[in-house]
Amino acid sequence: MVCHKCETGLMVDDSHHDTKVIKCLTCGERIYAGYPKRSGALVCSRCGNDLDTPNRLTLCPKCQNVLGVRGRPWRGRRYGETTCPCGATFIRKSPTQVFHSEQCKSRHVVW
Repeated sequence: MVCHKCETGLMVDDSHHDTKVIKCLTCGERIYAGYPKRSGALVCSRCGNDLDTPNRLTLCPKCQNVLGVRGRPWRGRRYGETTCPCGATFIRKSPTQVFHSEQCKSRHVVW
């Protein structure tokens, strides 16, 4: 079994009485097999830790870093160079941007 916290394979049985417990020798994480972690909007879907704020992936910041998932979109992201209908060449700031400025948009939009 692989540890969910540190992702090593050093898990051993650490059961006491009738409660089945699996413990990681590296980090000390304990998994109670008969008592799964709760699920919900404010719980990480990978490790079960509480979330401060809800997000689409239901992953805590630590699990996002482990999986290489960026929680926020990149600031200042650009979507390539294109030409406006007026003839000006510009770099789009969104994938659906057609006009290079608001003034150009108001001139070309027909109601």
